[in-house]
Amino acid sequence: MELDFWIERWDNGRIGFHQDKLNPYLAYFYGEKGPTLSLREKLKIFVPLCGKSKDMLWLSQNGYSVFAVECSKTAVVDFFEENALNYKHVEKDQIALFQTTDQNSLIEIVQGDFFAIEKKDLAGVTDIFDRASLIALPENIRSRYVDKMTELQDSGIRTLLVTLTYDPTEMNGPPFSLLEKDVHDLYSEHFSIEKLCTKDVLSEETGLKNRGLTALTETVYKLIRQ
Repeated sequence: MELDFWIERWDNGRIGFHQDKLNPYLAYFYGEKGPTLSLREKLKIFVPLCGKSKDMLWLSQNGYSVFAVECSKTAVVDFFEENALNYKHVEKDQIALFQTTDQNSLIEIVQGDFFAIEKKDLAGVTDIFDRASLIALPENIRSRYVDKMTELQDSGIRTLLVTLTYDPTEMNGPPFSLLEKDVHDLYSEHFSIEKLCTKDVLSEETGLKNRGLTALTETVYKLIRQ
């Protein structure tokens, strides 16, 4: 899928994929089970293909710095304006960068192509939250995405990865189905992989159920760059 596909979806309000609520796994692993508040100021979370996710707001409100990338200017501006955040738009190394101006809330979003991001742009990043990036990509782009993510990361960076698994004959993505084997095939060469939890979410995802799914499983992994 090309950038124009996602930009058109945002510009025309076709954003049924947008989750207008905090991801519970993020709240648990970076909130309830996460580091103490005094340690969070040392952590910087990268959110790829971020849209206007409320997860970024929660991270910022809970002591983390946020760096993200999103191709749609509509999504980026909506995020700041819908959450009543003061922000500025600057050009940095020919990249459009939007960032909060409140020193108590550090959120930076690059508006552009994820594949144009360079390793230096992720300076200081300690963690990655991938709730809807990998599963937004069809099979023919996944390897390229993982190669890019691998290239961007230093050893020791942690990723909280959320995937969905369903019968692909019942629905065309996005989001796309990934098996546990797919995750290992994509990441095992350069990452340690730990499966944290699995949950049946069909009853919660009514939009996907209405698209024809009869079963839907959500799985959360912890990846560490080796």
